[in-house]
Amino acid sequence: MSTTPQTIQLEKELGSGARRGAAVEVMTPENRLLFVGKIDTIQNGAVCIRDANDDMLPMVLINKELKLRFFAEEGSLVLQGKVCGSTMRMWKVDRLRKAFTKENRAFFRQSISVAVMAQCGKRTARGGRPNVLFPCQVLDISAGGMLISCGEIFAQGDYLEVTDIPLLADSPAFSFNCVIRRGGEWKKGVIRYGCQFVALSPKDQDSLLRAIFAIQREEIRKRKAF
Repeated sequence: MSTTPQTIQLEKELGSGARRGAAVEVMTPENRLLFVGKIDTIQNGAVCIRDANDDMLPMVLINKELKLRFFAEEGSLVLQGKVCGSTMRMWKVDRLRKAFTKENRAFFRQSISVAVMAQCGKRTARGGRPNVLFPCQVLDISAGGMLISCGEIFAQGDYLEVTDIPLLADSPAFSFNCVIRRGGEWKKGVIRYGCQFVALSPKDQDSLLRAIFAIQREEIRKRKAF
């Protein structure tokens, strides 16, 4: 990557998300997803983006306004910019600036409904059933965590191991260690818990993001079919 002052500043803002091949969502200013891409290079404060699967990209007009959501260990970052060049395989976006702060607070969350098994490996308080498998439902998932529901009672700070989450039919299932950050109210025999992943490696995070984006692309394809 070029080491001009503009590039250094952009890499600083993106953190670990500035690496080649890192995932990025390309959206309209109205937050409509255009495609899921990956960083090819960063040059002179501009970012060159390819399709995540190296497919051909749609045609685009020069100076078209875009939003780019980048993903890193530190969280997600949304920048607004304009297209300054394009080919059938790559878009180059410059004049990047931060979007609204509220859009930078969390990873994109994909709604799903998957029944899995989990266990509590560490509790913050005495009592309960440590290391006993129990069924739960994964309701949504992101690169940083997931929302689950189950009939077990946990406290904020408890650690869970959630295993064999099948996100894609032809791909290996995912397993995560996570910590409970918030809990909801008891309703219809279950409680919803917001969980944050613990020690998720960049490689595993990339794999998870690709799976999430594949689900997202399929939903977009189905909507276009109607």
